[in-house]
Amino acid sequence: EEITTHNGAMAEDEAKEEQVKGIKMEEVEKHSSIDDLWLVIDGKVYDVTPFMDDHPGGGEIMLSAAGKDGTQDFEDVGHSPHARELLKKYYLDEFAGGVGSGGLGLAKKSGGGGMSLMAVLLPILVVIMAYAAMNLTA
Repeated sequence: EEITTHNGAMAEDEAKEEQVKGIKMEEVEKHSSIDDLWLVIDGKVYDVTPFMDDHPGGGEIMLSAAGKDGTQDFEDVGHSPHARELLKKYYLDEFAGGVGSGGLGLAKKSGGGGMSLMAVLLPILVVIMAYAAMNLTA
């Protein structure tokens, strides 16, 4: 019975190892230059190196999210659905978690913060524009 228990424990250990999938922050940090950049966004890791020259905000802006969870940075900018679709092309693997040496890095950070601000500001902007249109055309 001891052998069976031991084998059972071994199988359990192997199963635990298999559950740890994806790319850890330690690996992401190795790809933090303008010539080799991986970003963590929404629990996924992307190799955005080929997109550095084409990014509308410039490649340097993406470097600010290197070596950490860049989800909040990505959400705060308010990327278009097209940008989100384009991101899929650079997908490498799931993010396995970990903390970057540069500070706080969470495996999955809620990206809702940036959108809630937009949800408040957009209706206000629409009302101001409508008011301005009515007064300028009258």
